Amino acid sequence: MLESGVAPMSTESVTGLTQRLYHEARLLDAERFEDWLEFMCNDVTYRMELKRRRFRADRSPPAAVGVGVVFNENLARLKLRIDRLRSGFVWAEDPPNFVRRVVSNVEVERADAENEAIVHSVIVIHRNRIDGLTRVLTAGRSDRWRMHADGWKLAAREIALDHAVLPDSNINVFF
Repeated sequence: MLESGVAPMSTESVTGLTQRLYHEARLLDAERFEDWLEFMCNDVTYRMELKRRRFRADRSPPAAVGVGVVFNENLARLKLRIDRLRSGFVWAEDPPNFVRRVVSNVEVERADAENEAIVHSVIVIHRNRIDGLTRVLTAGRSDRWRMHADGWKLAAREIALDHAVLPDSNINVFF
């Protein structure tokens, strides 16, 4: 076994966090967004940047403007996105899309703070819209979860979409 120098998380914590990710996916699939928000810390950050694709031999410095941001949300902005979906004015979601999330490759490690954990995972989102076409979105996630009196809550999520170009006309789904 490789030595990381960091004490491993307890089996109870690893199992609890893994189950939390699966439960989170089920809540989102069922559009139980308000229940999903209960998993968030008040200071949550939820961010997705577009990946930049460069040739391996390209040694030039990255562009000063940085990469594009698909979203950079806090709790208030997540609530606004949910309110928008519930408004009836998001025609791409009426009738609702069929969406299924598959979470895998879950790794849990200790964070610097005593009551936090870093959780890496892969998510695959199958989305079937009214036009009958299925879109598949895949992404890696790096999360920071914080233990509260009522269980683990999401403090930060960094989403790395595995697409250089967005494969759909909108991203109204949560990762």
